[in-house]
Amino acid sequence: MTPSLPSSLMFLCAVWLGFAPFALHYGFPGYSAAVDTNDVVVALVVGAIALFRVVAPRDLPWLSLVNAALGVWLVAGAFLLDHSAARQAGAAVANDVVLGVLLAALGTLSAALTYRQRAAERTQAR
Repeated sequence: MTPSLPSSLMFLCAVWLGFAPFALHYGFPGYSAAVDTNDVVVALVVGAIALFRVVAPRDLPWLSLVNAALGVWLVAGAFLLDHSAARQAGAAVANDVVLGVLLAALGTLSAALTYRQRAAERTQAR
């Protein structure tokens, strides 16, 4: 498995995360709800980093760890941010938790694969 596979899956997760508030109709009364904004901003950052990692999988593996940390934030944010105004609060929390776990796992896997691949190349070169 190459490091670009988990990164491409992270990109797909980011696309879903960005559209989820609208597709799942969280139902916040205003467009400035913290949960909607959090999901969209995290999706933009994760998507940009994941796309970079797909194009250049051997460069900057620590960026995948940034995506993993954003996944952890999604899980924490699901419980820290106020979902009480949402009509679909359960869907918002579940979506953030599932995607957060996926992003954390995929980001860690992508970074680990890159570091492992680099180590194997170094030992082969000797």
